[in-house]
Amino acid sequence: MESSCIYCGCGCRLDYTVSKNKITKVSGVKTDDVSEGIPCIKGLSINEVFDKNRILSPMIKKKGVFTTVALSEALNFIYEQTKNLSPQEVFFNTSGKITNENNFILQKFARICYKTSNIDSCCGRLCHLATVMGMQDVFGVSNITRMDYVKNTDCLLIIGSEPDKDYPVFYNKIVRNTKLKVINVNPFIKSSNPKDFLINIRPGSETCFLNGVVYELIKKGLTSSVSGFSVLKQKVSSYNSKLVSATCNIKESDYETLVKMIFDSKNFSVFHGMSLTQHMNSLENVHSLLNLVLLKKGKVLSLRGEINVQGAGDLGGIPGVLPTGDLSMKKDLEKCWGKVCENKGLNIIEALVLSPVKAAFITEFDPLKSLPDTERVIKSLNNTFIVYFGSYPTDTARMSNVVIPIASLLESEGSITNGERRIRKVNKVLKGPLELWEVLKLFSKNFKKSGNFKYKTSKDIIKELKDFVKAYNDISVDKLWNNIDQWADKVVKFERFMPESFEGLDDSASKKYPFILTTYRSKFAFLSDEITENSPTLTKNRERIGFYFNIDDARKLGLSDGDDVVVESQINSLVSKAFISDRIPAGIIGAYMHYSELRVNSLFPLNFDNESFTPNYKAVGVIVKKINI
Repeated sequence: MESSCIYCGCGCRLDYTVSKNKITKVSGVKTDDVSEGIPCIKGLSINEVFDKNRILSPMIKKKGVFTTVALSEALNFIYEQTKNLSPQEVFFNTSGKITNENNFILQKFARICYKTSNIDSCCGRLCHLATVMGMQDVFGVSNITRMDYVKNTDCLLIIGSEPDKDYPVFYNKIVRNTKLKVINVNPFIKSSNPKDFLINIRPGSETCFLNGVVYELIKKGLTSSVSGFSVLKQKVSSYNSKLVSATCNIKESDYETLVKMIFDSKNFSVFHGMSLTQHMNSLENVHSLLNLVLLKKGKVLSLRGEINVQGAGDLGGIPGVLPTGDLSMKKDLEKCWGKVCENKGLNIIEALVLSPVKAAFITEFDPLKSLPDTERVIKSLNNTFIVYFGSYPTDTARMSNVVIPIASLLESEGSITNGERRIRKVNKVLKGPLELWEVLKLFSKNFKKSGNFKYKTSKDIIKELKDFVKAYNDISVDKLWNNIDQWADKVVKFERFMPESFEGLDDSASKKYPFILTTYRSKFAFLSDEITENSPTLTKNRERIGFYFNIDDARKLGLSDGDDVVVESQINSLVSKAFISDRIPAGIIGAYMHYSELRVNSLFPLNFDNESFTPNYKAVGVIVKKINI
């Protein structure tokens, strides 16, 4: 049976062979426009992970120990513990791991039963919310991406991403364009493709770099009639090649070469990732990148993290934003739902750490592993009543007061919206627990609100969703249910430059903390790894877990490959192995972001962009000490 993958924002279709309610084989779908029949190794190994280490029964924690209970008992217990809380004292997150229909009902339930607007998209907030906000600011729509643009691109600027690891399916499209020139801008000194023109920049200097490129292009004669150009021209006028080269730690000659490559291109495109967005100036970075796109009349190819993080945000998963997208349809919504809360609402950072709520409903998300400054997160949540809806155990599930199993993506029927805003049908491949919308439909009876949740199937939900979510108004539900992809709104509403100034590095090295630690992804793990860690194929191939050092830095520190080291930031220290790498530049230490064996996020203070609230995961000052045995 064909259905979606469960992992990244490419949103590939896969063919699942099933026997006795178990996936025995996963194959590519030759007619799939996204993967073109060649999915990545994570997708092809889903059969190894899907029935392992699952949450299968509702549980209530009593005296520190989980006890299995009936679903009705668990829901009644949750109701009694939370029924007297105010709207500001509860929080819900939507999730990129579940369908559009489940996300839509989740935020509807929060608004109707708890009358709260404290609703946020977990993966969106931590990864690419600055991308959504930036596109909204520059183009008036949150997503204009189309992967197939790469086929006609002659020069592609990749910044802050390694698509061969992050999005292998998209990387295949890059490689197939044999005439394409690729400029790869990231913190590493070795690219997976030796044909790339590699620019290794200091983490946190991205706005300076992009402003400098725009300045050089304007100096070469590029101009624009788009609103804001004169302000942009003035704003970037001081970003000369000497300043940019020194700030970004790049060779002036290399910088001049890449500017010429961009200037000479006829069909320019950009692709960016979390090494651009996970900084304290994430929105500035995205604005600066989109300014370059506008100036070159280029295309944006950038994708999203989880398979349905786009949908989770589209359908009301942002604090204070109704699923309608604006206020024009608010009256129609309230005729159906009743009065909805108009407060701005708390985001994940505010609700779970800065001003912890009294009750948090966490869905398919692991804040204890995913947020920076783990010890602070644990302390913040110690007095919070946590309800965990999920399909796999996580650190947060283990800390929760109540755990409710829900259907995973392949046990659900509905749709997802991939990183291109392509809406794709999800078919139920396996029998499993109730879907989240079914659980919440039952729970609504406790609030005497069951009349708002009379759905019989997920198709009933998307019909309502289509009417109220402006960006989805034009989709055909019948075509979607016949496995014909639909598209949410991608029409550019306007164009305007958003000039930004570079204010300095996130957390630069100092005498006390002379190295910069940065994080990156593996091809063989996905996000917090609770699913991929169950795959023998993936774990067999994954890289060694530890801290990766530049060859010269290792020599100066007296380190050999495999030595034990302590890496310490201003808030925490971790002990792990040191590995020597020819791709890590001097002064930088690298670590994979995924693994329980190395909780690298615990070294990062909770510093975040003031607009997007996306935390900095890409640059923190650290000191290194060798452990002599």
